[in-house]
Amino acid sequence: MNKKEQFIQNGLGCLGYKSKQDLIENLYLKAIVDSYHRIDKSIGIENDIRDRFVHDFYNTSPLLMKWIQSNIIYVNWERWVFKSDIDLGRADLSFAISGLEFILECKRLKNASQKYIDEGLYRFLNNEYSANESCSAMLGFVIDGNIEDIRLEILKKCVKEKSIQDGFSQQKYTDWEYSFKTTHSRKNNSEINVYHLFFEFMKI
Repeated sequence: MNKKEQFIQNGLGCLGYKSKQDLIENLYLKAIVDSYHRIDKSIGIENDIRDRFVHDFYNTSPLLMKWIQSNIIYVNWERWVFKSDIDLGRADLSFAISGLEFILECKRLKNASQKYIDEGLYRFLNNEYSANESCSAMLGFVIDGNIEDIRLEILKKCVKEKSIQDGFSQQKYTDWEYSFKTTHSRKNNSEINVYHLFFEFMKI
């Protein structure tokens, strides 16, 4: 174990988690699902919906609020990242502790749009986002259509994108029904694990 890995492991231990996956699934993603049950479910633009989650994280979430207010976990939105040496991009949402950042890309959906792949998943596969991390996530905000049909169609699209069948992708994320997990080979031949979660926002 190198110094960075040891530093991250110590940080995870202080938070009470055994691994990156444990932290991501049992804190970050669980907090997103928990917040969804409280926030406004009306239709809105992508950033407005995302900001409802962020407001809840900061002000209500029993899982995240104390860590955020103590400056132990940082939640960033409209996070500027270098996509290349000269090009900047803005990731929709991220959670961070020292040495470890978990970036999430959000997409508003009326159907299983190819934009989910082209303007979402590819940002991870092309090393624009999470280039130095092994895990990331995408959140689909479904504002029209059948959420399960959209989930299944997007899964079909994702598995066509340099996907790898491994232990991660074959597991289910059990805390949210409308989800799946994929593993992909990136353009530099490294691998990235991606969580995909879908939430309905259809109230008028």
